Amino acid sequence: MLAYKRYAGQGLSFRKLFVRSLATKPYLQWPLDADTKCSNSLHDIEGYWSERLSKAVVGVGSETGEKKYVLSMFPYPSGMLHMGHMRVYSISDVLSRYYKLNGYNVIHPIGWDGFGLPAENAAIERGIDPKEWTYANAAAMKEQLLRTGIQFDWDREIFTCDPSFYKWTQWIFLKLYEADLVHRTVAEVNWDPIDQTVLAEEQIDGHGNSWRSGAKAEKRKLAQWMIETPKYAKRLADGLAALRSDWKEIADIQDNWIGKCDVYRFVLPLKDGRTNREFEKFDLRVVDPSEIANARFVVVSRDHPLVRELKKPPTDITVLPPTVPNFVTGKPMPIVVLSEALAEQDNAAGVEYVLKARLGRETDIDVLAALKLKPLEKPVEISTEEVLKLAEKHRTAGYLTSRTLVDWVVSRQRGWGTPIPMAITKKGDAFPVEEVHLPVLTEHRGDEFHSRGKVGHLETDTLDTFFDSTWYYLRFLDPKNDKTFADKEITSKLMPVDVYVGGVEHAAVHMFFARFVSYFLHDLGLVSYEEPFDKLVPQGIVRGRTFIDPNTGAYVLSEDVEQSSDGESFVHAKTGAIIEAVFEKMSKSKHNGVDPIEVINRDGTDLARLQLLHAASPKANLDWGVTDLKGLKTWIDRVAWAVNAYIDGRKAAIRDGKKAVPKDVEKVYRESYNYFVRNTSMLLEVLRIHNTAISRLQGLTNALRKVNPEFAGQSVEYERCVHALVVMLQVFAPNLAAELWSALSQVEAIDSKTWNHKEDVIKQQWPQVDADADVDFCLSAFDISCGRIPVGRQLLEKASDAEIVELAKKQYHQTFFGELTKAGINIADFAVVRRDGFHVTVELKLAEGATEESVRNVLDSVGRLRMKAAKDAKKNRTKVRKAIAEGSA
Repeated sequence: MLAYKRYAGQGLSFRKLFVRSLATKPYLQWPLDADTKCSNSLHDIEGYWSERLSKAVVGVGSETGEKKYVLSMFPYPSGMLHMGHMRVYSISDVLSRYYKLNGYNVIHPIGWDGFGLPAENAAIERGIDPKEWTYANAAAMKEQLLRTGIQFDWDREIFTCDPSFYKWTQWIFLKLYEADLVHRTVAEVNWDPIDQTVLAEEQIDGHGNSWRSGAKAEKRKLAQWMIETPKYAKRLADGLAALRSDWKEIADIQDNWIGKCDVYRFVLPLKDGRTNREFEKFDLRVVDPSEIANARFVVVSRDHPLVRELKKPPTDITVLPPTVPNFVTGKPMPIVVLSEALAEQDNAAGVEYVLKARLGRETDIDVLAALKLKPLEKPVEISTEEVLKLAEKHRTAGYLTSRTLVDWVVSRQRGWGTPIPMAITKKGDAFPVEEVHLPVLTEHRGDEFHSRGKVGHLETDTLDTFFDSTWYYLRFLDPKNDKTFADKEITSKLMPVDVYVGGVEHAAVHMFFARFVSYFLHDLGLVSYEEPFDKLVPQGIVRGRTFIDPNTGAYVLSEDVEQSSDGESFVHAKTGAIIEAVFEKMSKSKHNGVDPIEVINRDGTDLARLQLLHAASPKANLDWGVTDLKGLKTWIDRVAWAVNAYIDGRKAAIRDGKKAVPKDVEKVYRESYNYFVRNTSMLLEVLRIHNTAISRLQGLTNALRKVNPEFAGQSVEYERCVHALVVMLQVFAPNLAAELWSALSQVEAIDSKTWNHKEDVIKQQWPQVDADADVDFCLSAFDISCGRIPVGRQLLEKASDAEIVELAKKQYHQTFFGELTKAGINIADFAVVRRDGFHVTVELKLAEGATEESVRNVLDSVGRLRMKAAKDAKKNRTKVRKAIAEGSA
């Protein structure tokens, strides 16, 4: 504090003085002696550096630079951090640190998906308030996250269960209601008998079981709040085209979820055949709307929900009790279910049923007879446009949509969730809560409510928790705003999310709903973009070693298992029976969970991070416990050796004077620098494969080990390599890198303008490749790599897109294009994707008829030609050597 007072009048902050002092002294005594291994001191190094780094992180990056919004899917506050959390947040932390070192203004927030069934069930079991349970769990998990050293913007922390957040969740719901996208209707829904709530179709697995409880879902008819997501299906499907090059299989998953969008939807009132009273809605989807003008009945399949209501399965043509109106003719249409024989005829003839229904046709002779209808004398001719105008007039939808996507059921019959801001009158009519009365608090559900002369009771149902996460990425950008959900000026500058990190299991449901709400808010003019997420890093699950009794299928505790005497299998410690060992998703019931904090306490934060990040690519499932710790520790000691060699060399150079370094030595290290910096950067920023990025750092380490100690302190290129290695290492192992940088800073650098030893490693800049270095000239088709050649960046980066394609065709990728032509494959279009200093990639769009298999066949041909060329070159070299030998003889 005295230091602060001393310099306060000079315009210097205490923080800046503190950060400057960080690089003054390392924890270990450098250079290390022969008996000291850096890997044995990781805990001590972390203890020395972690608090210093956490304080120094404020102000890192650039508040004025280009923004990078790195977002990891926020957690449900279960109370315990697990390895899946640790993995996803370590991945986002690596990217956040990388972008900060590149001078970006980085947003890397964290918050809590606070509502949900688990908290409510746990609170019921313990007799406490779910709010108390949720906030206590979040506090415990926050403490654990702080222990990991992951750099989050904690000043942006949000809770979806806080009224200041869910006020705006309710506000968005009301905007959807105003846009006629929210309806309350009786519908057949999925009922979870254990959790006692409705589940959306998205929350039922392929076996018809609940996503959470595992119970077999029951079909029930209930009055539910639904959101008309099918109205946006076509736009959301079309929007994937611009994202596909980066999203790849995630785009395919979502495209498959949305379904083929080639039918028109009409939502017709189901009416009681006797009273003509509407009691439900009927979802009719047809390929050709003009056929409605001549439709006199509707046919439903034998497994349609309306048929399931019959007391016994129909044996003959059966007319169901309700009817639906034909809004074109104004006449009611009976709903018919065919006999089993006629249904089989339909099936054999390939007659299309969309959502288990179709329009009746004049060729349905048996049905016409059963309904006592005469054939139409003169069919009505009407255009699709005219039908859609009539549908709009009668408020029966009428838009192009998916064959399979249904309305999103958002009602949940539980208490711990966002209250639905609607009130229900005694007659069952619903009316919205006015904005001035928001938020409707959880404790007020069911209360009597008066508004503009109407009296009702506030809805007791709550919103599906997926609704909370449809917009949370916006609130992170303006978390304290009490006037709107997020200021448009702020979101316009900071959106979209540049990199979204999370589990691949959320590719269909969460991301679809988030995209839907983003498109909707854009339509209202509230945000300036449609797509909320630019690039994705989907990651697989973390699996633990799981022990199973093969006789009973029961899971066995790890402490009851030991290795067999031959070391090749596992046996029960007490009985000696063979135990099967597999890797499965971690869970309490399988006794295979691993506590990240226990791992950190045992191995240290840096080594724990390296294990998670090096063991597998983000998309792959990670089998915990198979990473070779010995190998990682050896690498750490080799990095320390390179730093040691530099310190020793610099001290010797300062003491004994400068010596010339051979040009070929400098050339080798200059090439190593550019190769490994370019590859590491590209793997992090473009390909986002961090495990391979670590491998590249290991490659650079191995290159440094080959140095002649005589040149370690004299070579400016060796200095550049070792400094770049430590700067890049910090995104993976921040405490270790801080120690190594502090060690480097003990000696004066040869190039002191590039390497600022007065600042800590966290304040350095990410190394850049030289202006005359090579970059990767890549070619791809169907997301398949078709070639990658190093080419001078000055040539490629100055060339136009058309010139790039010509260079690819006529020079650098000539063989591939030649084989493509031989195979009869034409190019329909191309796109050139660039990142200066990294790569120039030509993405080919091939003409119709080309497939992934045909591209791979072309690559096989290219491979054979290259092998032949290599053999021929080898033969020629042999001939030349032989001729030289004979000549000299």
